[in-house]
Amino acid sequence: MDKRALFCYGTLQSPLVMKAVTGQSFSGKEAVLNNWARFRVRASEYPGIIPRQDALVTGKLYWGLDEKVMDKLDAFEGDKYERVVVQVAMADGSFEEAYAYAIKEDCRDMLSNDPWDFDRFLQNGLEKFINWFVEDRRDLFDRGDL
Repeated sequence: MDKRALFCYGTLQSPLVMKAVTGQSFSGKEAVLNNWARFRVRASEYPGIIPRQDALVTGKLYWGLDEKVMDKLDAFEGDKYERVVVQVAMADGSFEEAYAYAIKEDCRDMLSNDPWDFDRFLQNGLEKFINWFVEDRRDLFDRGDL
């Protein structure tokens, strides 16, 4: 894929989280991923997506991510997610090819049956998530990766 676009459906929809992870600000547009479903990861403040016919996931599409940024995002997502290529629908009816991070098939038992909601995350989980992120990923900061 020539241009690197990323469909974010979870915590990375927040500009604060995106900047904390990548060290950069990106502008994005609302988008929809069809035939995928989003669920909360058990005992967490973040979601995962899995393929599911007739489901849809709302999110944000960011463009212009270089390989250095994608490497940071790969480290942030960890080994239970994989970067996949998806087609997302834009508000104007067009479709864009983008990366998205999906839960690996052998890790899907991590997902609860609870749908994950971005607005609920902003109200109840953002501060907790940022505190967890800084503590859990301190090694990235210490190495200078962020």
